[in-house]
Amino acid sequence: MRAARFYGGKDIRVETVSEPQPEEREVLVEVRATGICGSDLHGYHRQPEKPRSPTTGGHELTGRVAGVGNAVCQYRIGDRVAIEPTVPCNDCPECLNGNYNLCSRLVHVGGSIGNRLGNVFSGGFAEYMVAPEGNVYELPDKVSFEAGAMAEVYAVAVHALSMAPVNPGDSVAVIGSGPVGLALAQMAQLAGAASVAVLGKPDAPLQLAEESMGIVPINVGTVDAVEAVRAWTDGRGANVVFEAVGGRAQTLQQATQIATVRGKICMVGGHTGALELDTRYARRRELTVMWSFCYGRRDGKREFQIALDLMAVGKLDPIPLITHRFPLDEIQQAFAVADGRDEHGSVKVLVLPSSSLGDG
Repeated sequence: MRAARFYGGKDIRVETVSEPQPEEREVLVEVRATGICGSDLHGYHRQPEKPRSPTTGGHELTGRVAGVGNAVCQYRIGDRVAIEPTVPCNDCPECLNGNYNLCSRLVHVGGSIGNRLGNVFSGGFAEYMVAPEGNVYELPDKVSFEAGAMAEVYAVAVHALSMAPVNPGDSVAVIGSGPVGLALAQMAQLAGAASVAVLGKPDAPLQLAEESMGIVPINVGTVDAVEAVRAWTDGRGANVVFEAVGGRAQTLQQATQIATVRGKICMVGGHTGALELDTRYARRRELTVMWSFCYGRRDGKREFQIALDLMAVGKLDPIPLITHRFPLDEIQQAFAVADGRDEHGSVKVLVLPSSSLGDG
């Protein structure tokens, strides 16, 4: 089979490798759609100091079941499925109490190790991949392969709103106009926010948010973000602020400046460096700051399933967020487009490994 092999940084090669075989409780999936995540781009920007063994990433994916292990009874060949990439141990206190996203032994499909080793699995930038049966979800009939590849993004948003609930009538500000930021904005609207603003750049995703989602766009490259939020909220600030940038962006301080008195701030983006915070300012305003990591269970139901259910009934529409699609052989161009938001206006870029390009 063909698979994209990541040798470090921007060295990505499509090579022929052996097709994986499912073990007893695993499912073999023919991959139809895989999203490029911001975390994938973090690796794309890092050139290792020494040569390393190639890996296959990609953790936002859907496909069809192509084979099952001997102990798998829930799925059959041909079933349409989405894959939840977080693989917990299912035995520690965090897993047993439902917070499996906080498992100390958590690994990811398409994670940093890449090739399967124990319970670590190669990802979806390949024609086939294997996943544990417990990480496989039936893809609802009304959800296309491409839309289903956004389930992981929406699961992140579902969890963030469980950490920082949005009340009807709230003003909600989202820092970051990437896929997670726009998914958070959609979830805030669904929760009853009176108005939602997205702070980001470049213009293309902000224009998409305004025209397709009715969201207030604030381009932080052309206006003062704090003053713009104050004007939008009649001087009060946002009741809830979600941060969805991560990386090395110093966004925590900005979040405190745009939140209202006793407002809530939820840090969703994965930061790779230390964050600055004027605690005196946050204390005077009695702000609540919290962090949200991945997704787990809400009231006993997996948040990944909640995301799929909301898409199935039309409450969440990921299609406007999907701006570019590429076959597997053009994955280098796909990463360049995902990385070049200013030039290409990209939001979510999909890689479609199967031959049926555009089979939604």
